[in-house]
Amino acid sequence: MQWRFACKSFDSSKTISDEELNDLLNTTILSPSSFGVQAWKMVVVMNKELREKLVPVCYNQPQIMEASALVFFCARTDLLGEQGMVQKFINSYQKVAGKTEQETAGYRDMIFGTIQQKGPEGSLSWVQKQVYMPVQTLILAAAEKGIDSCPMEGFDPAGVAKALELPEYMHPTVLVSLGYRNMEAPAKVRFALEEMVEIRQ
Repeated sequence: MQWRFACKSFDSSKTISDEELNDLLNTTILSPSSFGVQAWKMVVVMNKELREKLVPVCYNQPQIMEASALVFFCARTDLLGEQGMVQKFINSYQKVAGKTEQETAGYRDMIFGTIQQKGPEGSLSWVQKQVYMPVQTLILAAAEKGIDSCPMEGFDPAGVAKALELPEYMHPTVLVSLGYRNMEAPAKVRFALEEMVEIRQ
């Protein structure tokens, strides 16, 4: 945590190996999520031509072309229905935990009810908040490997969705650029513990 910072300039001559990238992505998948549903998806962009399309909708930030990999975290709203994420999660849970459909029916209905109660806008907001958990996991896992990162919200979600040809149920929420720094680490400014933490005993 002392080593990492939001890297604004990457050395484009250095690339992350496929093995390291896969390891980072597999680690990120282990992140917590509400009900365990994992209502998000990572879209990893390496292709130069696609990056060029992303530059204007990412406000011409240099990380888009310089970083070794771009990981777009998209919130998913295809949650309900027989083909939705909740049912897919329940199906997987039944297999892994050895549970029957009858045994998981109450849990499934509870999740469905919670999401339905939130409505479309509330559900999207709910999932977008969860996206930040895997984002943090990726950032910390990368730092552990000596790989720099920069979490970014500075992009046009609609423009990114169009450039990536995403389905309507996927909403680009956060971008994490990954690579190797081409700049000095800036001074780390953080408030003191007593300013940030209140302990009630």
